[in-house]
Amino acid sequence: MYSSIHGRVMENTVPVISRQGISGMYSFQESSSAASSPSVTPEVRAFCKKSSENLHLLVNETSLAFYRIEEHIVKTVPHLQGIAQQVKSVERKAEGAGFDQDYTAQFLSEVEIIPELQSVQGWVKNALVNASKIKELQDRRGPT
Repeated sequence: MYSSIHGRVMENTVPVISRQGISGMYSFQESSSAASSPSVTPEVRAFCKKSSENLHLLVNETSLAFYRIEEHIVKTVPHLQGIAQQVKSVERKAEGAGFDQDYTAQFLSEVEIIPELQSVQGWVKNALVNASKIKELQDRRGPT
């Protein structure tokens, strides 16, 4: 990781922001203790570098910082809106499946009460038994 301080580039340092003097400007001071640690991965170093740059911009160059924030919003909002629409679609499908399940359970409970449908159920059972008997008889006779 590197950072620029007063025009010079320092490697393997972690920037630390501090306020200097009467001018009110903020600048970076370097701390090499955290950056020299072997447990710090390149991704963490890159994240720290980008975060430090963004913080420096926000503190010292606010108009550019707000431009970057706006740029980020313009890039991410359409993607987030698409995701929100997908979530709503899945939510509607899940709600519809729940309604279908409720209606099916209600119908099945009503079917058990209706005597005409119970007789139809008996006929279907008899038809299945008869079909299996016919198949057994055909199997005994062999191929024709």
